Amino acid sequence: MLDSIVQFLESFPRELATIILSALPITELRLAIPVAIHTWQLRPLDALGYALLGNLIPLVPLYFGLNKLRSICEKYAPWLTRLIDKSVTRAERKVSDKYAKYGALALFLFTALPLPLTGLWTATLAAVALKIPFKYAAPSIILGVIVAGIIVTILSTSASVMF
Repeated sequence: MLDSIVQFLESFPRELATIILSALPITELRLAIPVAIHTWQLRPLDALGYALLGNLIPLVPLYFGLNKLRSICEKYAPWLTRLIDKSVTRAERKVSDKYAKYGALALFLFTALPLPLTGLWTATLAAVALKIPFKYAAPSIILGVIVAGIIVTILSTSASVMF
């Protein structure tokens, strides 16, 4: 499936493709940066910049629009409501204990880890589920995305040097 997404995005300018790829919930910048550097031949700092931009795009709409989307789905597509609830519950489970103990630092650390399913989408879903005010959630998530982007860029460039 990821190969199909990358192949589809190859028809776009590589900068736009990087932005789009990093905005998607299953890829985020964890995949967008290595693809931009190694497949689309972007310079590492350019790949990082475009990936950060793309990854941060969903933050505000997701945070403020999730409850509205859920209520619309409840009315017109109940099956989608179950999917949203399941995603929010899973995100809440991943972060809730850590957030109770460490606060906004937990969102930062969770987002900064460049592992699958620990990015902006999951952290934002958890922030909504835990009713963390945007003024606390957003800076933690944004800083986490930046740190994750830097780590992934370093790993991507050092991997090409090593191999």
